[in-house]
Amino acid sequence: MDRPAALPPALPDPRGFDPVCFPGAARLGEWPPPRFDFAAAVLREPGLRFERDAAGSIAVVRRFDHIRLVTDIDRAHLLFDILPGSRDFMLLRLVPAALRFMETVSPQDPMPAPLRDEDPPLPEEHHIYAATTALVEAMSATAQEDAMALCDAIRRVPPGAEMFEQAVARCITQDLLPLERVAPLARRLQRLANAHAGALAAAAAQPEYRSMESMVHLTHRVLGDDRRWANDLLTLALGALGPVIDRPRIAADLVVREADASLRRPGALQNLTRLIARQRMLRDRLTDLALFWNRTATAWLAVHPETTDRREIEALTRNTLRRLSLAALYAPA
Repeated sequence: MDRPAALPPALPDPRGFDPVCFPGAARLGEWPPPRFDFAAAVLREPGLRFERDAAGSIAVVRRFDHIRLVTDIDRAHLLFDILPGSRDFMLLRLVPAALRFMETVSPQDPMPAPLRDEDPPLPEEHHIYAATTALVEAMSATAQEDAMALCDAIRRVPPGAEMFEQAVARCITQDLLPLERVAPLARRLQRLANAHAGALAAAAAQPEYRSMESMVHLTHRVLGDDRRWANDLLTLALGALGPVIDRPRIAADLVVREADASLRRPGALQNLTRLIARQRMLRDRLTDLALFWNRTATAWLAVHPETTDRREIEALTRNTLRRLSLAALYAPA
């Protein structure tokens, strides 16, 4: 029997995790705060931002003089002369967690909703409808009376944000099922539908992988056909890139298929809490893929093999190869 893969071990809570305890540290008040409101002047300079570089490290970008520093975020307080255990120190510790939900972090940026225990914004309605349709199809295979009645009621109400509430009302008024039996099931199923809709929305946000792949192959072919560059290191690097450039697209496709298959496995709906966690984990995997590849894929679409400066193609090729070397990003879900 096809069994769902085990969930990865839980990571420490990034909001309060600190491997070193500093005695006498003052209480931080509301935590995490609504914004990255650093107090130190060096962390409030216009143009400063944090982002992930190609290797996954935290890059500190300064706009003036085109300065770009790459630092270990655990030692960034030394770079900025931030007192360990202070509020700015703890805010710096939140930067890597925030970069899972946004491409860059700048002073005064809002804190991502998941880090504040806030419900993330619901996906667009067509994703919710698609997720609900898939869930109803999966529920149809069960033999439980409550689930079947709720499934039938969902089919009979108009799609929308209030679909589950209307389905519960229909079960109570027309099928005469007790509220205490139907309502808890409907709430859990609605959470599952929203989680699956989040995965579908993350899948829809993936960059144009196939267009990037086509441009990589075209660039390699154009440079290889030119005698001056036929055996150049850049041409050889593009040749090595060609067979593996489809890795992010294949990884994203596998995650999307797993998100759908996990709903349909026999007995999967018996443990809705575990299934919701699984869908959210798959959504995060897709979000990571999109964050790592959006800029690179867009840059490849701007390449013209015959006119783009070779140094730009070389830098882009090196960047792409480094992103493809992050094995954990493409591991099976």
